[in-house]
Amino acid sequence: MAILDYSKDTSKSITIRFHSQEHGPEGQPLYYHTPEEPAVIRGYVEFTTIKETKASDITLTFEARAESKWSEEHGGSHISFHHITRLQEQTWDVKLNRTNKTITPGVTRYEFEVQLDPDLPPTIEGRRGWFHYRFKAHMQRDFPFRNMAVKQLVWVYSSSLRELEEHVPKVYKLVWNDILPVTCTLPSDVLYQGQVVPLTIRIDPFLENSIHKDQDLIITSAVVKLKEYTVLREPRMLDKKRGEKKVVFVLPVMEGWPVTSQGFERTVLAELPGARDLAASIETVPVTKAHLLKLIMMVRVGSMGEEARELRVEMGVRITSPRPEHIRGTVPEYPALPPPYQASSSDDDDTMPPEFSRSDTAQSQFQPDVKDAGSP
Repeated sequence: MAILDYSKDTSKSITIRFHSQEHGPEGQPLYYHTPEEPAVIRGYVEFTTIKETKASDITLTFEARAESKWSEEHGGSHISFHHITRLQEQTWDVKLNRTNKTITPGVTRYEFEVQLDPDLPPTIEGRRGWFHYRFKAHMQRDFPFRNMAVKQLVWVYSSSLRELEEHVPKVYKLVWNDILPVTCTLPSDVLYQGQVVPLTIRIDPFLENSIHKDQDLIITSAVVKLKEYTVLREPRMLDKKRGEKKVVFVLPVMEGWPVTSQGFERTVLAELPGARDLAASIETVPVTKAHLLKLIMMVRVGSMGEEARELRVEMGVRITSPRPEHIRGTVPEYPALPPPYQASSSDDDDTMPPEFSRSDTAQSQFQPDVKDAGSP
């Protein structure tokens, strides 16, 4: 998919093609970038002319670039900024068939390849902040308005997960209102787009020194939520920043909660969105994205007529790209009951969402992120 195409006139054209057989969420050629096997992007530039023409050779550039762009009206004034940071660059000179300064009719094809540097982020799309892998072919002609250029994006799944890596379970603990121990366990604090994540919830009995000891705990509603936090930055303007946040995933869990004074444990399966709907975690100068997975419950004590109160557990996670075997279904999923590891806790100002009648296993609502060459 060309994002800019001034590549053709009545007698000549420039195209960029890639040797990938798969396509990413937005239809671009797809490449996998892993710690063990860095992605190598291969393709070619093709220039075609049916008559003699005077022009420069073609300059082909590659950029892995983070970009932020913000514009707003504030207090009667307009505020905007636009910042780009390039994490990898490469340039090629594409020599054309010519006699002296005149390019002869015919087709010139130039093969290129670039190996991505380690630890580059995945492709990220967004309205105001993004990370792109971009190629541009540019030809200068006698008059600037007749210059020719074409730009093409490729989609890169850059995963921080290693092959056959043993994942360390991540445990988040708190004592709600100093009376009720709560533990949430994830298979890891690094999750990948499209993953089915088992979240194990354990609620122990009320503490011995609580007035609610030996009383039933009633959970009236619960929801699992994934929230994405974006910071856009322009360091040239006194490090001006703008923040955004959005909910990218909600799983209501309204049924199946036991009423007991003895405590219980339950595992909820949540299918995360793919890369089209869920950006990876990233930290660059122009754009930063971070994620919190949240369990929000409304609870009350069985012997009391008081209203239900909010119980919340926040779980800081990092989102990465899937590995090729995750996409192709050749790796086993995590076990349903990960063991405990360590603890953390935090607060937030979200309110409880409205109740829904849904099961505790998320059904796939998201479009596939990878298409093979034969897919429509």
